Amino acid sequence: MKQQQGALTDIVDELEQASRNEDKVQVGHLIDALDHRGYGPALAVLPLIELTPIGGIPGFPTLLALALASIVIRLLMGYEHFWAPQWVRRRHLDSDKVMTSLEWLKPVSLRIDAKLHERVKRFAGPTGRRAACIVILLLLLTVPPLELIPFATSGPMIVIAIFGLGLLYRDGLLMLLGFAGAAIAIAGGAWGLLAGGGSG
Repeated sequence: MKQQQGALTDIVDELEQASRNEDKVQVGHLIDALDHRGYGPALAVLPLIELTPIGGIPGFPTLLALALASIVIRLLMGYEHFWAPQWVRRRHLDSDKVMTSLEWLKPVSLRIDAKLHERVKRFAGPTGRRAACIVILLLLLTVPPLELIPFATSGPMIVIAIFGLGLLYRDGLLMLLGFAGAAIAIAGGAWGLLAGGGSG
């Protein structure tokens, strides 16, 4: 849909603006930069950051999962604006690493903007949104234990980003893909944890 062209790239630009001219960036500043854009952009962009170099920082996936959980709970409860605990908001990230990650995301966002549009909107409506919130919270519960397995947290984050993009572009096909991906990610994560426990 024409008015959606550039939506994701604009959001990445705003996050870059919020991260410039500082040695450290507060997580709260990144959340605030997304707040006026709505829930779809936050759920699309924040999980994708986990796939960038900054996602390799120990503990970052769990911190990101906590921030996302606070946002999703607000969405599920019908609140208009985001909220995150102060101890999450006050956490600092290295500005250079944030900027590097956002530069990595820029070409990805350009390709996504060029491809996605409204499709099968009924699956991206209120009922689909509530169902997605519940599934996302289940996915986020898997993130802390999956940090024990290299790269395992990327699976849930990719699925959450798919849901976020579905909401951003009102793309019902993406929402359906998210539900299918969630089942695979949860089953795969459970298998990975059981296999890891068994080998230990």
